[in-house]
Amino acid sequence: MPALQTATVDPERVVVRTPDKVDMPAESVRSSAPFSESDLGTSTLEYIKGKWYITD
Repeated sequence: MPALQTATVDPERVVVRTPDKVDMPAESVRSSAPFSESDLGTSTLEYIKGKWYITD
């Protein structure tokens, strides 16, 4: 989804589980394109070896 390349994230809606693992619900993403949680789902980001990855 190209619009997500320029999307921003509302940090107030991000859930930090540990310093290197966060949950980023769809409602935390702000984009010029409309989308819903069914489009994105809830993503867990994990910081591994200096880079962020989407993990389960």
